[in-house]
Amino acid sequence: MGEAALILALGKRERNLELLAGLLENGGYDVEIATSMDEFDELLSVRDDVALAVLDVDGFTEDIWKRCEQLNNRDIPMLVLAAQIPPAMRQKAVSRGAQTILEKPVDKADLQATIRGLMEYIRMNG
Repeated sequence: MGEAALILALGKRERNLELLAGLLENGGYDVEIATSMDEFDELLSVRDDVALAVLDVDGFTEDIWKRCEQLNNRDIPMLVLAAQIPPAMRQKAVSRGAQTILEKPVDKADLQATIRGLMEYIRMNG
């Protein structure tokens, strides 16, 4: 068996990221967390082994769209966690490369199953 896949997680709430990291690490993944855009950019610039990005967003801003495009340009799949996503915003996120969008609050089991499914898809199509 090879090395654990690396998941990069971005969010403003450090406690939520810690919980997410714990959940992912228990699932056998390596996790890097970023609580700011600068931190995210730094991690993205030094890590070339990111298998999946999880973006926990409070809203879709130009900063988030820019990161979605960066990830998409590097062929890094992304899962977006956001509250109350209108259909137009959902469509825009998908057009910018988001593979999956889950509305918060997210059930822990649903999140684990979604990430397992995405990682299996990545493994099969990578």
